[in-house]
This record gives sequence, C-alpha cells and structure tokens, in this order.
Amino acid sequence: MMIDRRETLAGLALGLLAGTMPAGAQAIRQLDVTVPGGPGSGLDQAARGVEDALKAENLAGAIRIANVTGGGGMIALSQFVTTKEANKTAVVFQGAGTVFFPLTNKTQVSLADVRPLARLAGEYEVMAVRKESDVKDFKDLMARFKANPGSVAWGGGSPGSTENIFFARLAKVAGLQPRQVNFIPHPNTGEVVISALNGQATVVGGGLQDFITQVEAGKLRIIAVASPERLQGIDAPTLKELGYDIVFANWRGVSVHKSLDDTSAKVLSDLFRTMVGSPRWKKILVDRGWLDLYLGEKDYQAFIAEETRIAKEIIADLGIVPK
Repeated sequence: MMIDRRETLAGLALGLLAGTMPAGAQAIRQLDVTVPGGPGSGLDQAARGVEDALKAENLAGAIRIANVTGGGGMIALSQFVTTKEANKTAVVFQGAGTVFFPLTNKTQVSLADVRPLARLAGEYEVMAVRKESDVKDFKDLMARFKANPGSVAWGGGSPGSTENIFFARLAKVAGLQPRQVNFIPHPNTGEVVISALNGQATVVGGGLQDFITQVEAGKLRIIAVASPERLQGIDAPTLKELGYDIVFANWRGVSVHKSLDDTSAKVLSDLFRTMVGSPRWKKILVDRGWLDLYLGEKDYQAFIAEETRIAKEIIADLGIVPK
C-alpha cells in the first residue's frame, strides 16, 4: 500500500506537537505567525498566501496572524524573541529589509537572534523609467551615470533600503563609488511610482509587481532585471546579460525561535517544504506574480550570512552611520 507523504508529515507533526494522532488529523493544529508590518504590507501578503496554501492543502488547522508594525520590523522581531520561547508552532516572517535595517540602525535584535528556517518566495529587482524618459535603455543610463553621477536620480525606499543597497552594488560593479549614487528615498512604493512618473527620479527600483500596472498601461518601461534569467513576459535584459554580475531579489522567508530543538524545528521545516511543492502554493505564486525562491534551513542560513556580509560592505561604502 502506498503511503501519502502528507499523511506521514501530519502524523509526525501531531505526534510531536500534540502527543497523540487522532484519525484524520491535520499536520499541525495551529500556526502562530508574527508579521513585521501592517495589513497589506509585503510581508503580510506573504503570510496570507502561506495561510491560504496551508489551509487549502489541509496542512494546518487554525492559523493566527499577528501584525506588528514599526522599527523596520525590529519591534515584531523583538516581541517574537521575548514571547515565543519554546513555542513549537510559532514563526516570524522576514525579508531583505530585515537583514539591512539592523545594519543601518542601532537595533537590539536582528536575524542573528532567531533561527532562519526557510526562504519561500520573492521578486527579483527590476529597474524602470517613465515612458517619455530620454533614457533609451540600461546602457544609456549607465553611460550617463559614469559621465556625470549626480545627473542620475535613483528612486527607491528609505536610506539603507533594498533599493539603496541594490543601486550601490550596481555602482560598485560599474567601477564607481556607492556614495556617488544620487539616491532619492521614498516612504512607500506608491511614492516611488509617482516619482518615476513625474520625472523626479531618473530611474526607480523595486519588485515587478510594484510597477506592473503602470508598465501594462504603457506609462513605465522596464530597462533591466536583476534575475538569473529573463523574466517571462518582460522584454528587458538581465544585468548579467549586460555585463553586470548581479542577482538581487526581495525575498520572503520564515524563522523560528532559537530555543527550539532540532526535532521541533524539523517539523516546521518539513511543513513548509511540503507547502512549497503543493498545487495551491504554485497557483498562488502565479496569481501574485511571485517567484519560487525556496531554500531549506541550511541553505537559507548560508544565504542570509552572505547577504549580511555583502550589505555590511556596501553600507560602509555608502558611509551610512547607524542611527
């Protein structure tokens, strides 16, 4: 008789988390999710997508999502560290900004205080200009930047944000100093789009979903993507094609409390590994324009360590002093 892998996972999880395994039980009875950001934020959307997939695939029963705003995600992380010790069903979401913010601000916590468990999905960074821009393409943009760095206004999030780090890396690879990037910060994605449309920013960066509506309306043009291969449906070259060895993504992942033993952490690790292979999750990725960027625990931790190393170098180059 063939054994259903999902039923096997369910039995293991309930045996560990509940001590018993009732007939027809689900993989876990409850998942306690902390989201650093308000409803509708990028991390909240990721958490809601996970909730959808886990319930649709009968991998979880009740899912409790707590949104905690402020402090660049560090208030949520701090609360998670102090209140979720030994909680075998608690996870906290994080993204690229969760790595960068502690490096540019004097925070009491960082991802070093939790146990990164799985990278789930994300979007590769894209670069966009308004349709009427006299910047013809990426090569034209970089020619202008090299000739007169201050003449190019690069639009993105706050200082030290994903876009700030991305543009600084691009400058460094181009042989210029990251401090030469004339970075224009914005409080949110909507303001970044407006800045591009009204010409305040020469070029803007972000995820494809940040700009897709304006691209489809013919108001913005994508001139380059920081993905390993061209993005389906987008007529724009990768930075690698253009001679810039940069792959850069705004990713979403989950961590558990550091107090968890390996057996308990594996239950949740197996849960997310099963989820990312499920039909419902794959449909969610397509529907929301996300990419499958799944990494298991060891690979995810190594990825964060490397992202942190590179970010520290860039931030030092930018001369950003932690506030």
